Formats: sequence, C-alpha cells, structure tokens
Amino acid sequence: MATILIVDDEEFLRSQLERILGEEGHGVQAVDTGRAALDWTAGHSADLVLLDLNLPDLHGIEVLRELKARDPELLVIVVTGYGSVESAVESLKLGAYDYIKKPFKADAIKLIVRLALETRRLRRRVRVLQEREIGPGQAVVAESPAMAEVLRQARDVAGHPDTTVLVTGESGVGKEVVARWIHQLSSRREGPFLEINCASIPGSILESELFGHEAGAFTDARSAKEGLLEAADGGTLLLDEVGDMDLGLQAKVLRFLETRRIRRLGGVREVTVDVRVVAATNRDLRAALRERQFREDLYYRLNVFPLHIPPLRERPEDVMPLARLFLDGFSAKFHRPPCEISQAAQDRLVAYPWPGNVRELRNLMERLAITCRKPVLDAGDLPPEVRGAGGRPPGPRWTLPAGGCRLEELERDLARSLISQALERTGGNVSRAARLLGLARGTLRHRMSALDVGHGAGGAGDDD
Repeated sequence: MATILIVDDEEFLRSQLERILGEEGHGVQAVDTGRAALDWTAGHSADLVLLDLNLPDLHGIEVLRELKARDPELLVIVVTGYGSVESAVESLKLGAYDYIKKPFKADAIKLIVRLALETRRLRRRVRVLQEREIGPGQAVVAESPAMAEVLRQARDVAGHPDTTVLVTGESGVGKEVVARWIHQLSSRREGPFLEINCASIPGSILESELFGHEAGAFTDARSAKEGLLEAADGGTLLLDEVGDMDLGLQAKVLRFLETRRIRRLGGVREVTVDVRVVAATNRDLRAALRERQFREDLYYRLNVFPLHIPPLRERPEDVMPLARLFLDGFSAKFHRPPCEISQAAQDRLVAYPWPGNVRELRNLMERLAITCRKPVLDAGDLPPEVRGAGGRPPGPRWTLPAGGCRLEELERDLARSLISQALERTGGNVSRAARLLGLARGTLRHRMSALDVGHGAGGAGDDD
C-alpha cells in the first residue's frame, strides 16, 4: 500500500480520486491548496503526489518545484484541466513523472498510478543495490548487531589508509567484500584494488606475482614483469588466505611491510611503493604460530587492526536482507520479474545453518532467480537441505493420564525442552537463544538456572 497525496481545489474530483485510489488499497490524503500540500509534506512522507496546476493560492508549477527540491525522488503526476504544451513541457522539465488532462477515466488514473508506483519501487531497489554493491555479486549487509560492529570498525580503519588490516572468518563469510569496502571508504578509493589468493599459487610463482621479476631472473622469464605490490601503488592489495603463504616468502612480505620497499626478482634496484595491505584468512593463525607454520613477527605486523567476520549462522538477522538483495540483483541481471519470498520460505532460510556462509546463500539465490517462474518463491522451491530446516512439526498431543497430573510439572518440562532446543539451535549462545524465545537474556539465564538447563551441555556463552 502506498501513501498518495491529492492536491486539487475541486471537491468532487478529490472525493472521486480518494474513492478510486482507496479501492486500490492505497492510503490517500487530500488537500485543496498548494500551501496545504507543502505544509503536509513537511511533516509526512508521500510515495506519490497527484498535483493540479490551477490552484487558488500557488501555481502548481511552484508547488512542483518546491516538492522536487525537498525530495528529488518524489514522483509527481500533474493533473489539470487547463493543459497546454508549454505547461506540460515545463512540468516534465522540473521532474514530473507524467502529465494527464481532465477529464479522465478511472481505469486511466489507476494505470498511471500503478506504473508510477512500480517505477518508484524499482528506483528504490536500484539505489539499494548501488549503495550496497561492492563488486560483481558482492554486497555489504549489516542488520545484525555483530555485523554492524564489524562495519563500524571497518569505517574507522578506512580513515587511516596506511594501517594494515587482518580480516579473519570462515570461508564464504565475505572477507574480500569487507576488504573492498574498506578500500572504497578510504582516501585510496581512486587507486587500484588488487587481490591475490596465496593458497592457489605455488610459492615460487607467488613471489614473482607479488614482487615482479626482471628479464632472465629464472627460466621462462623472457621479459621484465611488474609485481602486484607495484601495480597496487596508491591503492590496496588484498592477500587472501595469507595463512597458506610459504615461510620463506613470509619473511620478504614482512620486510616490505616494515620498509615499504621492494626489489624485483633478479633485480638490484629497490622501489618504494605506497600501498595498504589487507590480509585475510580462514585459518587460526595463533594455532599456526604454535605449529611454527606462520611467522610470529609477520602475524603481529599484519594484526595491527584485526576484524573478525562471524559466520552467517551466528547472524540470522542478515539472512533475509542478503537473500532479497541477491535475488533482486540476479532477477535484474537475468531480465526476470522481481520475485517475492513467502514467510514459510523465509523461516527455512533463516533456520538453515549455511555451512557455506554468504557464498552459499548467494549461489542459491542465483539458482532460484533462474528456476523460479512464480511471483512468490515458496518453501517448496528451496533445495531439500534448506527446505528441511526450520520446519514446524505439529506440537505433541498431550493426553491427560487416568490418574491426573500436575500442570506445573508439564509446564516445567515444556519450558526445559524449548530452552534446550533454542540453545542447541544457536550453538549454546544465550543471547541468540533468548531472541528466539522472545525473552531478555537475563530472564533466560534465570530460567536456565531455575530449570537446570544448559549447564555442562555445550558451555552456553554470551557471545553475540
């Protein structure tokens, strides 16, 4: 339902438009002067304005100009019985969505309003995609408190363009997306953003990729080659999966971080480069230190500003915003009409643990954008592993024993069972379990203590 403002001094026309648009399910506000329209919009938000040009106090063109100055995205349909080519052209130049003459038929006004509201909806979706889009198929979403805190810290460090950042988290959580976001928020945004996966390239080749080489430095080095550190001068270099880098190369990367100077393989001249390094890994680098698989000095040099991205299963609030964002994006890419997601499908998407994290969710939305032929995506359209998540089987049928029972005992058993299920679903996280049960965390802890639930079973914690 949309909010539509009607601005017309003809009482009969106002009442007719209120009836027609009200039957369409919209909320309608009607005023009879330009000043009343400006006063109303100063304190309220409209999705669409139907504006008469011939008003008793202000000319409609003046009202249109002021409305568009306040909100450039507001859609205004000019309605007048005194139409002329000049007024039509002038109103369109000022940003009117369309122009319609009196008298008009009900079907005509319904159609133009539907088209205008669909235009507004699509513009909003495009704007959201543009604001959130970081690269092909990548987006930053932070509805959950945990991810909002990650992005707050990312904004902070973005303002310090020389600070090294270490981004950690499971595979698929979006480490590269956060790294690219830091780059775009920083003063280095006009410079290049380059990335290299340290796990996918053998050590000898990785060294050449990072530092470059001179002609004849090794077999097949027929010409000189610039390394990524040089190529990223003035920008940002992402060392993805840095935990898999060879120990020998780690020493050279450490030297670069300390001196900001490099020397190509086979070269004698050192070059100073200005680049921010963001490192990312899904490995536990502290464990790698203990196993002597990662240099301690490099770890502390990379870990100047640590950012840990929690897995998607620990931030269920982000699932549906991400799902809608990906589904809208792929629907537009494949020239498919927008597809809504039913509540049953949403329940299962949120309940699914997403072992592949955001990457898995993105891939699923791409698949569904291709296969879904309906305006609403339902639970039955989801793959079996997701469809089976979050199902709500019918509750047990309680039978009153012949000898009766104590209701208090049944209530305690039911409460104990529900709390245990919530803790199991959230991996023992008390804060998230409390949200699932609709309780304050303190209240849940009190009930857990009273019912002796959660002690010694997974070590329920407060990490949020």
